[in-house]
Order: sequence, then C-alpha cells, then structure tokens
Amino acid sequence: MKASNYESRSEDDGSTSAIHGRAVFRQFYLREKKMRIDTRLAIRQVLSGTLFTIGVLLSSQLIAAERTLVVDPLTTGPYAVGSSNFTTSGSAVSAVLAEGLDAGQLQQGINHNGELRYISELLAFPDDAFSFQMLVPNDSALYGASAGSLVSYTGYILYPTTQTNTRTGYDVFIPPSLPHMQVEGEQPLFADETKKFPMLVYSHGQGDHPTAAQLDFLIQLASHGYVVVALYHGDNRFGGTEGRQFNLRPLAIKTAIDEILADAAYSSHIDAEKIGGLGQSFGGATMLALLGAKKVNPDFSSVFANTLLETTVDPRIKAAATTVPYLGQGVYAFLGSGGTGAATVDRPFMANSANVDTVADYSKVQQAMANIPGVKYLVEYDGEGHSMSDGAVNDAHTWTKVFLDAFIKQDATAIETLSQLKSVSDSGADSLVLVTEPAVSSTSPVAATFADNQLTVSGVAVGDVSYDVVLSAVSLIDPITFSLASADIAIDATAIAGSFANGILTIPLLVVGSTSYSITLSLTSESPVEFVLAGATEL
Repeated sequence: MKASNYESRSEDDGSTSAIHGRAVFRQFYLREKKMRIDTRLAIRQVLSGTLFTIGVLLSSQLIAAERTLVVDPLTTGPYAVGSSNFTTSGSAVSAVLAEGLDAGQLQQGINHNGELRYISELLAFPDDAFSFQMLVPNDSALYGASAGSLVSYTGYILYPTTQTNTRTGYDVFIPPSLPHMQVEGEQPLFADETKKFPMLVYSHGQGDHPTAAQLDFLIQLASHGYVVVALYHGDNRFGGTEGRQFNLRPLAIKTAIDEILADAAYSSHIDAEKIGGLGQSFGGATMLALLGAKKVNPDFSSVFANTLLETTVDPRIKAAATTVPYLGQGVYAFLGSGGTGAATVDRPFMANSANVDTVADYSKVQQAMANIPGVKYLVEYDGEGHSMSDGAVNDAHTWTKVFLDAFIKQDATAIETLSQLKSVSDSGADSLVLVTEPAVSSTSPVAATFADNQLTVSGVAVGDVSYDVVLSAVSLIDPITFSLASADIAIDATAIAGSFANGILTIPLLVVGSTSYSITLSLTSESPVEFVLAGATEL
C-alpha cells in the first residue's frame, strides 16, 4: 500500500467554548480541513453481499499483521521558519585567522595552547544569540578537568514564523542560511502568538556542527510546527579519550532546555510537556544517555573493567529518534559489553542504522536495541555506511518525522502511520527489523459501543475540549459510513474514548457485542458530517 507525502500540517485544534451541539463539532472539522492533507491511510476490502452485521464487516477490514504502508519522503511543511540571531563578527574572524586558526576549528572547538577555543567568541551579538555558560558539576569521574568550571555553549533556535516575516536569511559561513534571522535587539516572531509548539533538541556528531544538510533537515522540521534547538557541542575542545568529551554533551542538552524554558520570549510559545530529541552519530548516543542509558568511558581502565556510568538523564525528553547512532567500534562498546547499558532506557527510542557502518558498529547497535526494555524501533539501511546516501538519509528523516509526530505531538495520523509503516519510497533500502510498540491499554474503563446502528463515543478529545458523540450508521456495505447524530460537551471531561485530529477519528476501544476493536474513521464530508471506516483491528 502506498500513501502520499507524509506530513502533519496541523496541530490539534482546541477551543474553550462551552457551546453545545453539532454546529460546534462541525466547526472543528472546518478548521482542521484548512490544514489537513490526504494521508491515504484507509484500508478497505470489497465486501460481497448487501447487509452484514457490523462485527463481520469489522473483521473483514482487520489491519494485516505484516506492515504494508509505503510513504513518500518528507517534504517542507506549511510554516515559514524563523531563527535566533547568530551573527558573526568579521573582526573576530580576522583575529582568529591572524593566529593561524580558522572559523571551522572554532565551530568544532579546539584546545589551542591549553586554551579551550569555541565558536561563541566569534559572535557579534552574544547577548542576542542563544548562548550560555554552563556550570559543570564538581564530579571529576564524569567531567575530568572541566569539573566545577564554566563551559561555553551556543547554538540556534528555529521556530515556526509568520508567512509575512520580512527578516532576511543569514549564512553561517556556508549555506544554507538561517532563515528569517533575528538581528540585534529583535524578538522571535512566532506564527501564532497564542499557540504553544512542541520542541525538539538536536545533537550532532562528534567534532561536527549543525550546518549544511543537518541545518536543512532542522529547518524542515521547524516548518512542520516544531521549535528546534541545535547546539554546537565544540567536542574538539576535549581529548578523544577523555570521558568529558561525551559526558558534557547530555548535560549541555539538559542545560539548553533549562535556558530556553527560562526565556519568556520563547517559553511562552513552547509546550514543555512535548519535548523530543534527535541526534546523529555521537548525537544519537547523547540522546540515549538522556533517556537513561549508561555508558563506558573510552579510557583503557574503564573499557577493561566495563565500568558503566550514568551521565545526565532528562525526563522532559519524552522520546528520541536518531540516525547512525554511535554505540562503539571494535573493542570499545560504548554502552558496555553486550550493550547492557541500554537496559535502563525508559522512553521510546528509534535508531536508523546502516548495516555496513564501520564507524558506528552496527552489531553494537543491534545489541543495545535488544536490551532496551520498552518501546523501540530499529530501521536498517542495507548496504549503507556511516555517511549514508542521499536517498537513505531522506528515508531516515521521514521515519524520524513520523516517530516524533507520534510520540511528541501525539498526532493521531502519525500514530496510525507509524503502526503500519513498512518503508519510505526514496532510494534507500530501509526496513524495520526490530520493533516493540506501545502496549494497548486493556484497563481503560472508557469504551465506545456499537448497538442498534449507532456508534456511541463518550468523550472525543478535540484539542482541549471533549465531546460526547453519537454517530448513526448510514451504510453497512463497504465503504462503511456513519453520519454525525449529536455532539455535546462531555458530561465527564476525564473520560476519553476517542480523539479527533487531522480529519481522523481514532477510537482505541470499540465494543461490538462480545468482541472489541480498535478503529479509525476518516472524515469525508463536513455537510453533512460523515465518516468512513478507515481501519479496524480486533483486540
């Protein structure tokens, strides 16, 4: 089965209105329609005969256990993107060149004659940039010579902005530009001053920086309604065999989240309950640490003793997706022998990994993924190395976006897509080889029911409001069709039996006689309001 471009162009739309009735519920449909795209997730079979019981019809539409959904690669979202200031100083760059250094070395960080040099010293307006001094805990086992000291960090903030934003782009030495960048003294200009957006924090590879193709991807994510924070880790300020080179990374990500949530200019537009992570290579390992993984320092004695250490864990990060995560090479097992350090990961994690990667040893990724006890997705790219082909990268970016939309935005369409997704249609040879999906709750007391040709759903969450909804069966012949009979503000706002977003009504538990189903209904008409059965799974 092939679906069109996977995009989530809308957020759950809400209202605090207490107006009752069908007109209010239809209003949500109309608002959703403006941003909704066709995800073509409907799974239908041609049914013979003229009239069947609803149980038989549902059974004939069960989602196959084997995944079949193929989606097109990720494309740009509906939002224009703005960025925080990152203007560099020409005189500072000239001074660095006069020392025999260059800007690229400062982007990576460098220990120059015992002095830790970093990109922040090239900023023209450090007070207007996303920049901070991080006080490192006095723990020499983790942070070595940096313990108890201040370490500088800076980066970008990308965010959904208005289509009328006239601020210009800015190249940080090389394209692509930081789009619609704030200049000195300017505040962020968000697309909707009343809206809170989910946030993603990005961690790049060892000795790298968030520019070029990485920045393109981050801008693309922001265009889909995310605030995206990307740090320069400045890894090369620290030696490769020093534990602090990695151990400062998760601490810096946690501190960056602290900093942005303390800045009202940004925090007033961020949903602090919807924070996700993404990382590449060493950045993938950084995300695992933040989710609870324990690691081994790269010095000989630590490797020999297989000494596992916890670095920094941040429970605010609800889930993380990664590309070619580095979990060791050769005799060095980053998460300990057999990947056992991953056993303490307690939130959903995705790895997009290349199976002939000689930098981030694929066998070590497999070991770590096997040890993660909870929700996990391992997508394998056949024949790819650490620097994956453009097609494979596009595939990985699409998997990442679907995963983040499902677990961070909690988008109903993305949840459905992720549960069915087999591969992306670009040229990468991607396949889901290991998955543990979220368990379907069997203890929820709230169930929808079907009886006497009426589907009753007590508590449909639409943004911040829930409705008690009744749908009447229009046709029990494929396509199974329902029309809206009534929609009233829910009597019990805590009882949620379904959710509506992006034109999809999701009902996790529907009781039909003695059988239970999880179903999705797709909105096909606003006047009259009608749905068709898009998918059903017997529980």
